[in-house]
Amino acid sequence: MPVLLDLDDTLVDRSGAFARWAAEAVPAWGGDAGDEEWLLHADGRGRTPREVLAQRIVDRFPAAGSDVDGLVATLRREVVARNDCYPGVVARLRELGDLGESLVVVTNGDAWQQRATIDRTGLADLVTGSVISGALGVKKPDARIFAAAREIAGPGRTTWMVGDDIEADMAGGRAVGLATAWVTHGRPWTPAWSPTLQGQDPADVLAAVARAIRAAA
Repeated sequence: MPVLLDLDDTLVDRSGAFARWAAEAVPAWGGDAGDEEWLLHADGRGRTPREVLAQRIVDRFPAAGSDVDGLVATLRREVVARNDCYPGVVARLRELGDLGESLVVVTNGDAWQQRATIDRTGLADLVTGSVISGALGVKKPDARIFAAAREIAGPGRTTWMVGDDIEADMAGGRAVGLATAWVTHGRPWTPAWSPTLQGQDPADVLAAVARAIRAAA
C-alpha cells in the first residue's frame, strides 16, 4: 500500500519555521507584535506566492529594503533553515518503511525550497522519492501530480494520501481514488464527506495509517 505524503505542515512544521523567522525579522525591521501577527496572516501558511508576500513586506517595512527578488530568496532560505520534522514523524515513517510500504512526498511549492527541506530534515533517507509542483508544473489537487507520485510509488492495492490541506490533499486524493488521512491540527472538518481517517497531529495520523495497512494485510 503506497503512502503519499504532503510535506509542509504534515511532515515538517513549516508554519512554526516561518513564525520563528518572523519573530526575528520583524523586530529587525522596526516592527512590533502587531506587525508580526500581520506577517503571519499575510503568509497564509505558505500559500501566498512568495513574490506577493515579499512585495507586501517591502511596502510595509522600509527597513526590509526594496530588493523583492532578494527577499524572496531570503524567505525561502530562512524557512528551510528552521524546518524540522514534527515529533514522532521520523519514527512513524520508519515504521511504515519496515512494513514494506513505498513512501513518496507529493508537495506544492518551489522546487529548490522543497528539495532543500527534504534533504535538511533527513526525509530523503526515509522516502522512495518526491514529486514537487514547482518541478512538475502542476500542483495539488491536479490529478496529474498524484499520478506522477503513484508512478514513483509503484503498484499497491490501496494508496494513501496523508496531508493537512482539505482541498489540495484530501479532496485531491479522494478524487483520484486514494484513501485519505487528514492531519487536523485541531481544526474542524467542514465538507459533507469525510476522510478515511483523521488525527490531531502528524505522528498519530501516520500511526493510524500503519494500523490500517496491517489490518488489511
